[in-house]
Amino acid sequence: WLRWGAKDGLTRSDPRLARVEFLFLWLGHLAKADGRVSESEVAAAERLMQRLSLDESGREKAIGAFQRGRNQTLDLSTEVGQFRQRMQPSREELGEMLRSLADFARKDGPMTPAERGLIERLGSAFGFNREAVSDQIAERSVASGAVSLEQCYSALGLTSAVSDDDLTRAWRRLLAQHHPDKLQGQGADAQALKAAEARTRDLRAAYERILAARGKSS
Repeated sequence: WLRWGAKDGLTRSDPRLARVEFLFLWLGHLAKADGRVSESEVAAAERLMQRLSLDESGREKAIGAFQRGRNQTLDLSTEVGQFRQRMQPSREELGEMLRSLADFARKDGPMTPAERGLIERLGSAFGFNREAVSDQIAERSVASGAVSLEQCYSALGLTSAVSDDDLTRAWRRLLAQHHPDKLQGQGADAQALKAAEARTRDLRAAYERILAARGKSS
């Protein structure tokens, strides 16, 4: 979704800002889909702004769009129709946006039914059928090796600029938070434990892959 030269930064006159605003609009709406916006969701939105190298006006637009999505009732068909008419995004772009939203929804745990429902409705408005939406938002396992190094950093809530020490601290904190043994002690059901096991595998795989890329061992 945001593959175009984000590293070059964005300016007020850049038409790509319309894509940024549209994405953050639905990130905000998605964050509120299950009733409340968590600190981890706000932090994930902030990290995305940093990755995009947004200038002050760009950040203001992204934050404004996130807040509107978070606080207002949106007419999905109208918002999507206006965006498609203005930007004429490709089917690949729209699919990448669905995947970005799904990744965002999983930042603080498994995707909730409310989050999935919103993404499915958005996918339908994009012109995808239910099966195509499911394929787009299926969870991509880090352990399978099907994701990029950048996505490994994202799985740990980090960027490639993180120091080795902070990398290890973040990984250990997440591992302790999501470890199945901890959840079992809290009375989690079988489905939650299964999700925690998958999450733990992905955290370990992401950490080990980053270490390997840095020429270090675990």
